[in-house]
Amino acid sequence: MQAGGGQVVRRRWAARLAWPLCMLGVLEGLSVLVLDYLDRSHIHSLDDAQPIGVVLGISFSILGALIVDRQPGNRIGWIYLLIGVLAPLQGLTTLYYERGVIVGGLAGMQWSAWASTWVTFPVFPTGLALFAFLLFPSGRLPSPRWRPVAWFAVAFVGVAILVAAVQPGNLDVGSGVPPATNPLGLDVVGTSSTVVTNITFIVGIALIAVVIGGLLVRVRRSNTVHERQQLKLLAYSAALTVASLVLLMVSYLAGLWVGGGFWDIPIVLGLGIAVPIACGVAILRHGLYEIDRLISRTLSYAILTGMLVAIFASIVLLATRLLPFTSSVGVAVSTLAAAALFNPLRRRSQRLVDRRFNRAQYDAQATVTAFGSKLRDAVDDQAISGELLETVDHALAPAYASIWIKPAG
Repeated sequence: MQAGGGQVVRRRWAARLAWPLCMLGVLEGLSVLVLDYLDRSHIHSLDDAQPIGVVLGISFSILGALIVDRQPGNRIGWIYLLIGVLAPLQGLTTLYYERGVIVGGLAGMQWSAWASTWVTFPVFPTGLALFAFLLFPSGRLPSPRWRPVAWFAVAFVGVAILVAAVQPGNLDVGSGVPPATNPLGLDVVGTSSTVVTNITFIVGIALIAVVIGGLLVRVRRSNTVHERQQLKLLAYSAALTVASLVLLMVSYLAGLWVGGGFWDIPIVLGLGIAVPIACGVAILRHGLYEIDRLISRTLSYAILTGMLVAIFASIVLLATRLLPFTSSVGVAVSTLAAAALFNPLRRRSQRLVDRRFNRAQYDAQATVTAFGSKLRDAVDDQAISGELLETVDHALAPAYASIWIKPAG
């Protein structure tokens, strides 16, 4: 009784703290929207609107409070709550400075610009976002081998915040507004905000990619089906997000122009929506939805799209370059050919993907198909019942199965 009473007390204490933090994060996200409206004359792109603060502030706050309310001892819930509270601060500080520029001066404008240069580092990329992946789903490190990675991430975040806080010169707060002077700038640092931000993001994304790689390895080595489904659910959403960020980082380092809006899209859709939903579903629910089916469908339709695009382009090239047809005729023939090949290619690619990546579903379908072929020639009720029980046991592996046949008459 005493242990149960202590657990109830901890849960009440966690709920009393979690839901106010949730309300704070949601209010911060909504405040970003209010400042967006007030500063609308200076907002000319998606990046200027600071959508990351809105989405992450609301999604992580709500899911973090739900996790803490049900599992107050799980660190993932508290990490989510802190992300929800800290993520909107980047947008709030930037938009507040822009508001001061518009109206001609507000109290603390300079300090708001100063905070906007480093306030995102505790969250992303080497901050709480990394630990949300590293500690999933139990809230503990998967093994002692990851301890150096965790300590390096903490130390790197601290150094990045310190350097950004005392960097000399002007602070580039946002597009369309004049830079601000760092009130704590030290000439001895000798670096700029752009250099600090670039190094922090390069190292941070590399660390997250390593953690996601470890997550994928844990999926393969998991001992239980439930844990494997939990890890697979997060790994699928996180891998797509990190792959997009790595691609953007490589493009940026290669000298290609990568605007702020391109960074916002994978962070908002991936880190802000897909990742928290995947974590929330995996932690709060015991019966997870079919992530294997989702992965196999994504792969099959990606393969199908590539094949159809290749067929379409090949027929257009053949019809317009090698045969005496106009471009409109070539496009029409290519469209008809792609439409005719859609279903056959879809079925073929789905079978190939299921055989390679979704073996359980493929084996179940093969078993049902084999049972159907046997059923066409069967006439004995007992034989059919035995075959049906064997098929169900092989495809679904139930703990117990029986057949009840209503007597004639």
